[in-house]
Amino acid sequence: MTESYLKQQKLVTHTWSPDGQFVALSIKNTSNADIYKVGQLEKIGTWQKVSTLKDASQQINVLSWSVDNKILIGSDDRSVYVYRNINNTWSKDLVIITNEKAILSGEWAPNGQKCVVGTACHKAFVLFFEEKNNWWHNQQINCFYSSVTACRFHPSGRVLGLGSTDQTFKLVSCVIQENQNSEDQSYTGLFKDIKTFGEILVTINLNGWVNSIDFNQSGNKFAVAAHTGLIKQYSFNNDGSLIVDDEDKNASYIKETKPFNKILYLNDSTLVGVGYDRKPVLLNCDPTLKFTSIIEKCLAAEGEVQKSGSIAAAKQIFSGKGQKTDDDKFGHQTAINSVNKVSDNLISTSDVNGIINFWRI
Repeated sequence: MTESYLKQQKLVTHTWSPDGQFVALSIKNTSNADIYKVGQLEKIGTWQKVSTLKDASQQINVLSWSVDNKILIGSDDRSVYVYRNINNTWSKDLVIITNEKAILSGEWAPNGQKCVVGTACHKAFVLFFEEKNNWWHNQQINCFYSSVTACRFHPSGRVLGLGSTDQTFKLVSCVIQENQNSEDQSYTGLFKDIKTFGEILVTINLNGWVNSIDFNQSGNKFAVAAHTGLIKQYSFNNDGSLIVDDEDKNASYIKETKPFNKILYLNDSTLVGVGYDRKPVLLNCDPTLKFTSIIEKCLAAEGEVQKSGSIAAAKQIFSGKGQKTDDDKFGHQTAINSVNKVSDNLISTSDVNGIINFWRI
Protein backbone atom coordinates (compact mmCIF):
# COMPACT_ATOMS: atom_id res chain seq x y z
CA MET A 1 0.00 0.00 0.00
CA THR A 2 2.79 2.44 0.88
CA GLU A 3 4.52 2.07 -2.48
CA SER A 4 1.23 2.41 -4.39
CA TYR A 5 0.28 5.47 -2.37
CA LEU A 6 3.59 7.25 -3.00
CA LYS A 7 3.53 6.49 -6.71
CA GLN A 8 -0.05 7.71 -6.96
CA GLN A 9 0.38 10.92 -4.91
CA LYS A 10 3.93 11.73 -6.13
CA LEU A 11 6.80 13.27 -4.14
CA VAL A 12 8.61 16.58 -3.90
CA THR A 13 11.35 15.94 -1.34
CA HIS A 14 12.19 13.91 1.77
CA THR A 15 14.20 14.22 4.98
CA TRP A 16 15.45 11.81 7.67
CA SER A 17 15.16 11.95 11.44
CA PRO A 18 18.50 12.24 13.31
CA ASP A 19 18.36 8.59 14.38
CA GLY A 20 17.43 7.36 10.90
CA GLN A 21 14.30 5.61 12.17
CA PHE A 22 11.80 7.96 10.52
CA VAL A 23 11.44 9.74 7.20
CA ALA A 24 9.23 12.71 6.31
CA LEU A 25 7.93 12.93 2.75
CA SER A 26 6.47 15.92 0.93
CA ILE A 27 3.40 14.61 -0.93
CA LYS A 28 2.93 16.54 -4.16
CA ASN A 29 -0.75 15.87 -4.86
CA THR A 30 -2.02 16.45 -1.30
CA SER A 31 0.08 19.35 0.14
CA ASN A 32 0.79 17.08 3.14
CA ALA A 33 3.97 15.94 4.83
CA ASP A 34 3.71 12.28 5.78
CA ILE A 35 5.98 10.80 8.45
CA TYR A 36 6.84 7.10 8.27
CA LYS A 37 8.55 4.74 10.68
CA VAL A 38 11.00 2.90 8.48
CA GLY A 39 11.07 -0.88 8.28
CA GLN A 40 13.41 -2.45 5.75
CA LEU A 41 14.88 0.39 3.72
CA GLU A 42 14.46 -1.04 0.26
CA LYS A 43 11.04 -2.53 1.03
CA ILE A 44 8.84 0.54 1.22
CA GLY A 45 5.83 -1.66 1.87
CA THR A 46 7.16 -2.38 5.38
CA TRP A 47 7.09 1.31 6.31
CA GLN A 48 4.35 2.47 8.69
CA LYS A 49 2.78 5.92 8.46
CA VAL A 50 2.73 7.42 11.95
CA SER A 51 1.78 11.09 11.36
CA THR A 52 0.58 13.51 8.72
CA LEU A 53 1.28 17.25 8.93
CA LYS A 54 -1.60 18.96 7.13
CA ASP A 55 -1.27 22.69 7.80
CA ALA A 56 0.11 23.66 4.39
CA SER A 57 -2.49 24.41 1.71
CA GLN A 58 -0.21 24.05 -1.31
CA GLN A 59 2.85 22.05 -2.34
CA ILE A 60 5.58 21.68 0.30
CA ASN A 61 8.97 22.48 -1.23
CA VAL A 62 11.06 22.49 1.95
CA LEU A 63 11.35 19.63 4.44
CA SER A 64 14.23 19.62 6.91
CA TRP A 65 14.61 17.59 10.12
CA SER A 66 16.85 19.21 12.74
CA VAL A 67 19.45 17.49 14.87
CA ASP A 68 17.24 18.06 17.94
CA ASN A 69 14.12 16.57 16.34
CA LYS A 70 12.22 19.53 14.92
CA ILE A 71 10.76 19.66 11.40
CA LEU A 72 10.86 22.72 9.14
CA ILE A 73 8.28 23.05 6.36
CA GLY A 74 8.08 25.69 3.63
CA SER A 75 5.24 25.78 1.11
CA ASP A 76 4.06 27.34 -2.13
CA ASP A 77 1.35 28.98 -0.03
CA ARG A 78 4.09 31.35 1.31
CA SER A 79 3.95 29.90 4.82
CA VAL A 80 6.67 28.44 7.06
CA TYR A 81 5.98 25.90 9.81
CA VAL A 82 8.10 24.53 12.64
CA TYR A 83 6.94 21.35 14.40
CA ARG A 84 8.16 19.79 17.64
CA ASN A 85 7.55 16.23 18.77
CA ILE A 86 6.07 16.34 22.27
CA ASN A 87 5.03 13.00 23.77
CA ASN A 88 4.90 11.41 20.30
CA THR A 89 2.62 14.17 19.00
CA TRP A 90 3.73 16.81 16.53
CA SER A 91 2.77 20.30 17.67
CA LYS A 92 3.15 23.48 15.63
CA ASP A 93 5.11 26.50 16.86
CA LEU A 94 4.07 30.04 16.01
CA VAL A 95 6.25 31.46 13.21
CA ILE A 96 6.33 35.21 12.59
CA ILE A 97 7.18 35.91 8.96
CA THR A 98 5.96 38.41 6.37
CA ASN A 99 6.53 36.77 3.03
CA GLU A 100 4.97 37.59 -0.32
CA LYS A 101 5.67 34.51 -2.45
CA ALA A 102 6.41 30.78 -2.37
CA ILE A 103 9.06 29.17 -0.16
CA LEU A 104 11.51 27.43 -2.48
CA SER A 105 14.47 26.30 -0.36
CA GLY A 106 15.62 25.98 3.23
CA GLU A 107 17.22 23.93 5.99
CA TRP A 108 18.18 23.82 9.68
CA ALA A 109 21.49 25.08 11.01
CA PRO A 110 23.86 22.32 12.17
CA ASN A 111 22.95 22.89 15.85
CA GLY A 112 19.18 23.05 15.15
CA GLN A 113 18.76 26.43 16.88
CA LYS A 114 17.93 28.44 13.76
CA CYS A 115 16.87 27.79 10.20
CA VAL A 116 16.77 29.53 6.82
CA VAL A 117 14.26 29.64 3.99
CA GLY A 118 14.69 31.06 0.49
CA THR A 119 11.72 32.59 -1.31
CA ALA A 120 10.42 33.51 -4.74
CA CYS A 121 10.35 37.16 -3.64
CA HIS A 122 14.19 37.30 -3.85
CA LYS A 123 14.64 37.21 -0.06
CA ALA A 124 15.99 34.74 2.47
CA PHE A 125 14.74 34.64 6.05
CA VAL A 126 16.76 33.34 9.00
CA LEU A 127 14.41 32.18 11.77
CA PHE A 128 15.32 31.94 15.46
CA PHE A 129 13.27 31.15 18.56
CA GLU A 130 12.38 33.91 21.04
CA GLU A 131 11.78 32.32 24.42
CA LYS A 132 10.07 35.36 25.94
CA ASN A 133 7.44 35.47 23.19
CA ASN A 134 7.35 31.72 22.49
CA TRP A 135 7.58 32.22 18.75
CA TRP A 136 9.98 32.01 15.83
CA HIS A 137 11.06 35.45 14.70
CA ASN A 138 13.14 36.25 11.61
CA GLN A 139 15.74 38.49 10.09
CA GLN A 140 15.81 39.14 6.34
CA ILE A 141 18.63 38.81 3.85
CA ASN A 142 17.76 40.92 0.83
CA CYS A 143 20.65 40.86 -1.63
CA PHE A 144 19.25 39.13 -4.73
CA TYR A 145 17.30 40.27 -7.78
CA SER A 146 15.40 37.02 -8.23
CA SER A 147 14.24 33.85 -6.46
CA VAL A 148 16.47 32.22 -3.82
CA THR A 149 16.56 28.63 -5.01
CA ALA A 150 19.30 27.17 -2.79
CA CYS A 151 20.22 27.63 0.89
CA ARG A 152 22.92 25.92 2.91
CA PHE A 153 24.51 26.63 6.28
CA HIS A 154 28.28 26.46 6.60
CA PRO A 155 29.27 23.95 9.35
CA SER A 156 29.99 26.95 11.59
CA GLY A 157 26.33 28.00 11.40
CA ARG A 158 27.62 31.58 11.20
CA VAL A 159 27.48 32.01 7.43
CA LEU A 160 25.07 30.93 4.71
CA GLY A 161 25.55 29.92 1.12
CA LEU A 162 22.67 31.25 -0.97
CA GLY A 163 21.98 30.78 -4.68
CA SER A 164 19.48 32.47 -6.96
CA THR A 165 17.91 32.50 -10.39
CA ASP A 166 19.68 35.83 -10.87
CA GLN A 167 22.70 33.59 -11.60
CA THR A 168 24.69 34.50 -8.49
CA PHE A 169 25.96 32.72 -5.40
CA LYS A 170 26.50 34.71 -2.22
CA LEU A 171 28.15 33.83 1.06
CA VAL A 172 26.41 35.87 3.75
CA SER A 173 26.98 36.20 7.51
CA CYS A 174 24.01 35.14 9.65
CA VAL A 175 24.89 35.56 13.33
CA ILE A 176 21.79 36.47 15.36
CA GLN A 177 23.24 39.13 17.66
CA GLU A 178 20.11 39.51 19.77
CA ASN A 179 19.93 35.79 20.48
CA GLN A 180 23.34 34.25 21.06
CA ASN A 181 21.68 30.99 22.14
CA SER A 182 21.12 30.30 18.45
CA GLU A 183 24.89 30.14 17.84
CA ASP A 184 27.22 27.23 18.59
CA GLN A 185 29.54 28.78 21.17
CA SER A 186 31.85 25.74 21.19
CA TYR A 187 32.68 26.00 17.46
CA THR A 188 36.37 26.80 16.81
CA GLY A 189 36.77 26.37 13.05
CA LEU A 190 36.60 28.63 10.00
CA PHE A 191 34.38 31.74 10.46
CA LYS A 192 34.36 31.36 14.26
CA ASP A 193 34.97 35.11 14.61
CA ILE A 194 32.03 36.20 12.44
CA LYS A 195 29.68 38.35 14.52
CA THR A 196 27.55 40.14 11.91
CA PHE A 197 24.28 39.52 10.11
CA GLY A 198 23.63 40.14 6.41
CA GLU A 199 27.22 40.98 5.47
CA ILE A 200 28.06 39.72 1.97
CA LEU A 201 31.40 37.93 2.26
CA VAL A 202 31.62 36.45 -1.24
CA THR A 203 29.76 36.98 -4.53
CA ILE A 204 30.22 34.62 -7.47
CA ASN A 205 28.62 35.20 -10.86
CA LEU A 206 27.55 32.06 -12.72
CA ASN A 207 26.09 31.50 -16.17
CA GLY A 208 22.93 29.81 -14.97
CA TRP A 209 20.34 29.49 -12.24
CA VAL A 210 21.70 27.97 -9.04
CA ASN A 211 20.17 24.53 -8.45
CA SER A 212 22.12 23.41 -5.40
CA ILE A 213 24.87 24.32 -2.93
CA ASP A 214 26.83 22.32 -0.37
CA PHE A 215 29.81 22.70 1.98
CA ASN A 216 32.14 19.84 2.81
CA GLN A 217 32.27 18.58 6.38
CA SER A 218 35.50 20.41 7.21
CA GLY A 219 34.00 23.66 5.96
CA ASN A 220 37.02 24.58 3.85
CA LYS A 221 35.32 23.94 0.48
CA PHE A 222 31.96 24.43 -1.16
CA ALA A 223 30.40 23.53 -4.50
CA VAL A 224 27.70 25.19 -6.58
CA ALA A 225 25.66 23.47 -9.33
CA ALA A 226 23.80 25.44 -12.01
CA HIS A 227 20.95 24.31 -14.24
CA THR A 228 23.19 24.58 -17.31
CA GLY A 229 25.25 21.61 -16.13
CA LEU A 230 28.04 23.80 -14.76
CA ILE A 231 29.43 22.80 -11.37
CA LYS A 232 32.10 24.77 -9.50
CA GLN A 233 34.10 24.02 -6.39
CA TYR A 234 35.88 26.68 -4.33
CA SER A 235 38.23 26.54 -1.37
CA PHE A 236 38.74 28.97 1.51
CA ASN A 237 41.92 30.43 2.91
CA ASN A 238 42.39 30.25 6.68
CA ASP A 239 40.96 33.77 7.02
CA GLY A 240 37.75 32.82 5.19
CA SER A 241 38.61 34.48 1.89
CA LEU A 242 38.37 32.48 -1.34
CA ILE A 243 41.45 30.90 -2.82
CA VAL A 244 41.75 32.60 -6.19
CA ASP A 245 42.42 29.96 -8.80
CA ASP A 246 42.48 29.57 -12.54
CA GLU A 247 38.86 29.61 -13.78
CA ASP A 248 39.45 26.43 -15.78
CA LYS A 249 40.32 24.59 -12.57
CA ASN A 250 37.22 25.81 -10.76
CA ALA A 251 34.64 25.48 -13.51
CA SER A 252 33.58 22.08 -14.77
CA TYR A 253 31.09 20.65 -17.19
CA ILE A 254 31.26 16.98 -16.30
CA LYS A 255 31.12 15.48 -19.77
CA GLU A 256 30.10 12.05 -18.51
CA THR A 257 26.89 13.34 -16.88
CA LYS A 258 23.81 15.49 -17.35
CA PRO A 259 22.98 18.56 -15.19
CA PHE A 260 22.57 18.07 -11.44
CA ASN A 261 19.46 19.11 -9.52
CA LYS A 262 21.11 18.46 -6.15
CA ILE A 263 24.65 17.98 -4.89
CA LEU A 264 25.86 16.62 -1.55
CA TYR A 265 29.33 16.16 -0.02
CA LEU A 266 29.59 12.66 1.37
CA ASN A 267 32.96 13.48 2.93
CA ASP A 268 35.83 15.88 2.29
CA SER A 269 36.95 14.07 -0.85
CA THR A 270 33.70 12.81 -2.43
CA LEU A 271 30.73 14.70 -3.84
CA VAL A 272 27.53 13.08 -5.13
CA GLY A 273 25.35 14.73 -7.76
CA VAL A 274 21.84 13.69 -8.79
CA GLY A 275 19.56 14.82 -11.57
CA TYR A 276 18.84 13.85 -15.15
CA ASP A 277 21.08 10.78 -15.20
CA ARG A 278 18.48 9.13 -12.94
CA LYS A 279 21.30 7.55 -10.93
CA PRO A 280 23.71 9.11 -8.41
CA VAL A 281 27.02 10.34 -9.82
CA LEU A 282 30.18 10.28 -7.70
CA LEU A 283 32.78 13.02 -8.16
CA ASN A 284 36.25 13.16 -6.63
CA CYS A 285 36.73 16.68 -5.24
CA ASP A 286 40.33 16.60 -4.03
CA PRO A 287 41.80 18.86 -5.21
CA THR A 288 39.45 19.61 -8.15
CA LEU A 289 36.18 18.06 -9.33
CA LYS A 290 36.57 14.97 -11.47
CA PHE A 291 34.11 12.29 -12.53
CA THR A 292 34.55 9.01 -10.65
CA SER A 293 31.60 6.75 -11.45
CA ILE A 294 27.84 6.34 -11.68
CA ILE A 295 26.25 4.13 -9.02
CA GLU A 296 24.44 1.50 -11.05
CA LYS A 297 22.62 -0.59 -8.44
CA CYS A 298 20.25 0.57 -5.73
CA LEU A 299 19.54 -1.71 -2.76
CA ALA A 300 16.49 -3.21 -4.43
CA ALA A 301 18.59 -4.08 -7.47
CA GLU A 302 21.24 -5.70 -5.29
CA GLY A 303 18.58 -7.86 -3.65
CA GLU A 304 17.08 -8.83 -6.97
CA VAL A 305 20.46 -9.82 -8.39
CA GLN A 306 21.23 -11.91 -5.32
CA LYS A 307 17.81 -13.55 -5.48
CA SER A 308 17.97 -14.39 -9.17
CA GLY A 309 21.68 -15.10 -9.34
CA SER A 310 21.73 -13.46 -12.75
CA ILE A 311 24.31 -10.68 -12.92
CA ALA A 312 23.99 -10.68 -16.68
CA ALA A 313 20.29 -9.92 -16.38
CA ALA A 314 21.01 -7.03 -14.08
CA LYS A 315 23.58 -5.60 -16.49
CA GLN A 316 21.05 -5.78 -19.27
CA ILE A 317 18.56 -3.78 -17.20
CA PHE A 318 21.17 -1.04 -16.77
CA SER A 319 22.08 -0.89 -20.45
CA GLY A 320 20.89 2.71 -20.77
CA LYS A 321 17.31 2.05 -21.86
CA GLY A 322 15.64 3.44 -18.78
CA GLN A 323 15.86 0.67 -16.14
CA LYS A 324 12.36 -0.46 -17.06
CA THR A 325 10.79 -2.95 -14.69
CA ASP A 326 7.25 -3.71 -13.66
CA ASP A 327 7.58 -2.02 -10.27
CA ASP A 328 10.40 0.54 -10.81
CA LYS A 329 12.58 -1.22 -8.23
CA PHE A 330 15.79 -0.83 -10.12
CA GLY A 331 16.02 2.93 -10.48
CA HIS A 332 14.32 6.18 -11.32
CA GLN A 333 12.27 6.64 -14.46
CA THR A 334 12.50 10.44 -14.26
CA ALA A 335 15.05 12.96 -13.01
CA ILE A 336 16.07 12.74 -9.35
CA ASN A 337 14.96 15.80 -7.40
CA SER A 338 16.17 15.01 -3.87
CA VAL A 339 19.14 13.32 -2.20
CA ASN A 340 19.90 12.71 1.48
CA LYS A 341 22.65 11.01 3.42
CA VAL A 342 21.24 8.13 5.46
CA SER A 343 24.57 6.95 6.87
CA ASP A 344 28.26 7.17 6.00
CA ASN A 345 27.89 4.59 3.24
CA LEU A 346 24.26 4.96 2.21
CA ILE A 347 22.22 7.69 0.47
CA SER A 348 18.56 7.98 -0.47
CA THR A 349 17.10 9.60 -3.58
CA SER A 350 13.58 10.41 -4.70
CA ASP A 351 11.86 11.58 -7.86
CA VAL A 352 8.56 13.26 -8.68
CA ASN A 353 7.01 9.90 -9.61
CA GLY A 354 7.03 8.84 -5.96
CA ILE A 355 10.01 6.48 -6.17
CA ILE A 356 12.52 6.33 -3.30
CA ASN A 357 15.76 4.41 -3.82
CA PHE A 358 18.75 3.64 -1.61
CA TRP A 359 22.32 3.43 -2.88
CA ARG A 360 25.49 2.09 -1.27
CA ILE A 361 28.59 4.26 -1.55
